[in-house]
Amino acid sequence: MYAYKRATQSARDQEFALPSDELRIAVTFKRQNGTIGPTKFLPPLSLASVREFDPDPMHVDQAIHYLSQLGFCPTRRGKLSVSIRGTRMLFEQTFNTQLQEINLDPKQDYAFQSFYYPADNASFAIPPALADLIDDAYIQWPHIYMARKKAVRAAKRGGTAHAAPRPRMHAGAAAGVSATPPPVNYFHLDLRSPPSVPALLNVPQVHSAGTTGKGVRVVMVDTGFAFSHPYFAGKGYNTSVDLAPHAINDATDPQAHGSGECCNLLAIAPGVTFIGIKLDNDDDPRSGASMLEGFQQALQQNPQIISMSLGYDLRAGDQVSQQTVLPNSMAALEAEIQAAVAKGIVVVISAGNGHYSFPGMMPDVISAGGVFVDQNGAMQASDYASAFHSKIYAGRSVPDLCGLVGMLPRANYIMLPVPAGSELDREMAAPDPQGQPGDDTAPDDGWALFSGTSAAAPQLAGVCALLLEKNPGLTPSDVKAILRRSARSVTKGAANPASSEDGQGEPADSSDTGAAGAGLVDALAAWKQV
Repeated sequence: MYAYKRATQSARDQEFALPSDELRIAVTFKRQNGTIGPTKFLPPLSLASVREFDPDPMHVDQAIHYLSQLGFCPTRRGKLSVSIRGTRMLFEQTFNTQLQEINLDPKQDYAFQSFYYPADNASFAIPPALADLIDDAYIQWPHIYMARKKAVRAAKRGGTAHAAPRPRMHAGAAAGVSATPPPVNYFHLDLRSPPSVPALLNVPQVHSAGTTGKGVRVVMVDTGFAFSHPYFAGKGYNTSVDLAPHAINDATDPQAHGSGECCNLLAIAPGVTFIGIKLDNDDDPRSGASMLEGFQQALQQNPQIISMSLGYDLRAGDQVSQQTVLPNSMAALEAEIQAAVAKGIVVVISAGNGHYSFPGMMPDVISAGGVFVDQNGAMQASDYASAFHSKIYAGRSVPDLCGLVGMLPRANYIMLPVPAGSELDREMAAPDPQGQPGDDTAPDDGWALFSGTSAAAPQLAGVCALLLEKNPGLTPSDVKAILRRSARSVTKGAANPASSEDGQGEPADSSDTGAAGAGLVDALAAWKQV
């Protein structure tokens, strides 16, 4: 059995602890020659092999029609898969199987305390009329947002994070909120004033040369995007929000994760055409979109870059070691991401905050880790960010390179605008369950200090946009190679101890496979190499 942990168990998690009866399901297809599809292909998919798995479009149409007649609701269609929804009873009847509810340890801070999983030794049979059209069907599990991670092994010391009840947020909640951040009496980074995120990444010199990412289509998949915050006024950003299946209200973001972290990208590449894909349902998080549905929605926007600060934590049963085989439930997402990269889309994903994060460990994505730069300019690997050697993808070291990320215990590092009174606004202002102080901002002022590899991914995505504006013909492998070749080496510090089985944390070193990968991204150096 495997489980997916998030950084803290929020009030929302406690309220919606039980799984929804509506299952999120991925359907995959056989190749056009009738042989097995991508999720049953035993070696990990490569950019070359994924091209072999395009299904027969007519079979996909017929499967969608057949499943709809059975009572399933198709939600999104990708290149190699289709997302559908249906009740537990309908799934069991259709596929002649039995699901059981897995109850997790209530002392652990899981996002959902229980979920459905195929019962031991349960049979699984695809109806004959459907077997000719599809390869398999997989239940999708809740994902984690790479927002924040409690102190190392905090859960083992007992205690579960509890947040205050979340207030209802509306599009007009920004009234009275300042467009400028409040002062705090300790070192931190801003988005504009020194010491700023763009300045530390050598972005201003690229802007001065006339490159701002203009015209590059960047899609970010996250909780939501509340662009009504006064911070965004007058900046001339070209932004829009699209709803993933079952997400509601494109103007709100009660959790605030996407609203804050997207500012990292826009500060670095203000000229991009930015499309946010909202995953969350404000009223019932259990019915929000799966990561696969969100990615499929992103593909509809004809993106050149996709940025995702979310993933799954692939821990083995002991919650220390890393799984060695990709769970079947994630194979459809793996296939869609590989197909996107093979098509020429740059995909940037967080490496995790102490997680063994998938899909951030996939070899052909750009995996974003963390580097901390102090008030004197000294650099070290962030001990909040993950670094590990994947046991699923042989030879894969995570991360590729890094953005700016704070340190344990809370990574209070970058001042970011959030919806006033939102989950992150309140959570970061308050002490955590281990007694660590808050960020010295008010719980309803529309500003919070946070980072994590959730900040690093959009930072790297913004630099990718600068490169693609200068040379739209760059392939994803070109972009990654340039970023890694031009990054500033980081040889001090160590990664999050929770992302190594010995509990010590992967050390930074002069190689490009340590805690910081190739190092801290350098926008100017990368831009000069294009």
